This record gives sequence, structure tokens and C-alpha cells, in this order.
Amino acid sequence: MAAPTEDGFAQFDGLLSAADTSHSPWTDSTYIPNLDLLQQMLSLPISQGDKQESGRPAKAFDAWVAHELRRSGFPADAVFPRMRRPRVLFEGLGSLEAKIEELAAALESAEPGDEKVKPAPLRRAIRAVTGHNVGQSTAYILGDFYAKQIDVGLSTWERGPDILISTKTMFSAFGKNLKNRHEEAVGEVSSLRRRHPMAAMGYCYLVREDIVRQPNAYATLYDILHRLRRPGEAFDATLLLAANWDDNDPSAGVQLLDEPAAELSASRFFKDIVEAVMDRSPNRIHQEVRRRRGGTPFERLDISWTDDIELGEDVE
Repeated sequence: MAAPTEDGFAQFDGLLSAADTSHSPWTDSTYIPNLDLLQQMLSLPISQGDKQESGRPAKAFDAWVAHELRRSGFPADAVFPRMRRPRVLFEGLGSLEAKIEELAAALESAEPGDEKVKPAPLRRAIRAVTGHNVGQSTAYILGDFYAKQIDVGLSTWERGPDILISTKTMFSAFGKNLKNRHEEAVGEVSSLRRRHPMAAMGYCYLVREDIVRQPNAYATLYDILHRLRRPGEAFDATLLLAANWDDNDPSAGVQLLDEPAAELSASRFFKDIVEAVMDRSPNRIHQEVRRRRGGTPFERLDISWTDDIELGEDVE
């Protein structure tokens, strides 16, 4: 395949590859997010002097939210942004991507030194396939009138969008920006809801601890995020996290602060997103997510006739 170019997510790939996604994040009915990993990921750009304007702290936030969805049991390559490029790949294309990579490797091994595979038209056809990425760098989802770039999500050809999440980082100028962010969020969720009423939608906010020192800024943001998740009106889940670091010593990294409010916590956010997806999907869909959450309804039943049912197939 074509050699990938550097992107804003690349510096986090190592941390994400080393992080565990094989075990359930649930303890009883409580979702336990890996906030230590988020702290490490944010510390990478901040310790290098990258501020909000560089976009890299925002990329760290996006990549961490996607990681939590993978921990929940959603397919690793279907959740975007992925841990490799291309960052967006619709579910089901992973096997095609693997076959293309095998073809590219076979061609390389068949051309030692200056030798070229013959006939030339066959070689050109193979190069054309292996030089074409099957995915894309960003995801756009059509709403009521326009296509909206989605920061984190999951979508398939069969079901359409299952999860649509917008993330925001704000480290300064809270008073000036909060009103604009609220208007953007209302317009975004309204547009997407009309076209995708079954999708689980989330809105995540990461702020700097300085927000508490600006008059009424924190209260305004809390009110916005609380209103945006009112049942039946907007987002299924909203998240608020706060972080801090020393501008005089950014190499010390980032410290995540106590979560500002239980109803806007990461634990509550991912619980609500996962349960919204499960509630709006047939039992045969997202079996691994259901298992990690606490077992499918069939697994919890103790009746003999379930032994004859093969999960994942439609019942006629």
C-alpha cells in the first residue's frame, strides 16, 4: 500500500498499541475509564510545548475516546480514529486491507534487486492496487443539510452510524468561546439527529483548570453540557474533564483533576454511549460489547432451548 504520511495521531500510536483492550472495562455495572492513559497521551504534546493551537492535544483526546470504545468491545478497526493509517476504515474493509498488504509484500519479495515482475501490465495493476488506500484520513457524516466532520465514531454500510462523538478542547478564552461552542453543538446534533435518529451521539469537553478562575465560566459550561444531554432532545451523553500543567515546566506533563461532576464524568459518559448503542441494536449485533457489559440476554437465560440457537443468525 502507499507509504502513509505523518499525521497528528502518530505520536500516540505507541501508547495505544501498548494499552490493553482485551479485558472488560466494566466492574459490576460501573464503567472504569483509563484516565491514566489519557493523562499520558496529553502529556506528550504538552511536554513538547504544543498548545491547543497545534491541534495535537485535541488529537490525543480523540484517540483516547476511540480507545475507550475499543475497550468496550467495538471492533478495533471499525472505530475511528484507528491506531494506524488510514484513520477511518468502514467495518468489514479490514480483511481487504490485510489482503492488499499481503499482495504488496509478495510483490516486494518477488523483485529482488533491480528485477521486475513480468508481464509489465500485471506489475502495474498490482502497483495500482497496493498504492491505493482503502480508507480515509477523516470521517464526514451527512446530516440534514450538510456533511459534518466526526471526531470519533463507528459506522457500517449495513447499519449506518452507530456512534457519533464530537470532542472539544478549550484551554483559554472561555467566556468568548463558550456561547459559540453551544450554538455549534445545538446545530450539529439537530442536523445529525434528523438523518440518523438511531445513532448514539456524544459530546466531550476537555478544559484547562483555569476555567474556575474566570467569572461564571465553569457554571456556564456545566449548564451547557447538562442541557445538551436532556433526554430526547440532543446528545445521549456529555463529558467534562479538566486538566492542568505548569507553563513554566511543561516537561512535567499533564495532571488530570478530579472530574467536575458525576453526571458529566467519563464513567457515566461511556456507560450511556454503550447502553444507547445496545438499546438501539438487535441482540445479535455487537455481541462482544454485550458480553463485556455483562452478558447477552441469551447468555443470562437458563433454559434448555437456547442451546439450539446460533447467535448472529436471523430467525425465520
